[in-house]
Amino acid sequence: MPLLDRILSVIAPHACLVCGDEGSLLCVWCRPDACSVVPEVCYGCHKLSMDSAVCESCRHKSPLRHVWIRTDYKTTAKQLIQLFKFERTQAVAPILAALTGESLPYLPENTLITHIPAATSRVRDRGYDQAKLLARYLAGSQGLPYVTVLARSGQARQVGSSRSVRLRQIEGVFRPVRGYLIKGAEVLLVDDVMTTGATLEEAARTLKKAGAKRVNAVVFAHKQ
Repeated sequence: MPLLDRILSVIAPHACLVCGDEGSLLCVWCRPDACSVVPEVCYGCHKLSMDSAVCESCRHKSPLRHVWIRTDYKTTAKQLIQLFKFERTQAVAPILAALTGESLPYLPENTLITHIPAATSRVRDRGYDQAKLLARYLAGSQGLPYVTVLARSGQARQVGSSRSVRLRQIEGVFRPVRGYLIKGAEVLLVDDVMTTGATLEEAARTLKKAGAKRVNAVVFAHKQ
């Protein structure tokens, strides 16, 4: 946790979003039930799928093999994301990382954990890239390396609700960096919220073109 957040946690401690007790945004008593676990499904068609694997029907059009989702974007999960993205509450990051990590199976030791980079204008406004912060905490909890292997061009915002619109908006916005780390790697993409999956797919496609062996993804919440 950043030094400023540590100081603020002493001067003005956070209150649990569920019960209101001071000390943490989610106290140890409320955390287990605060964000309901969603069933394992294929992210593309939402059919039940063991270990959240991309089903055979969707596999031919997706560069991803697994997309693990912790919860739905509602109630407490929505509150946490809004604090994280719009109110500069970095104390949310380790909470999201702990909850998100519960959705993951064992990951191979050669897995690289990285994030979906936000537009630079968003990072400037917020003061940090929330997905990067989440990915770093998640990597630490999994005992795996975090590394930045994607950069983002442009400032386009995905404002359309349809998948086709989002695909057009996101096409070509990512580029690989540190290509020597990508080649032959198992990569886990991390993001806070997924809507249609178009952003994850574009990032995964970029990594596959750069030589990644396999790309999976994990997100904290699914926004329908």
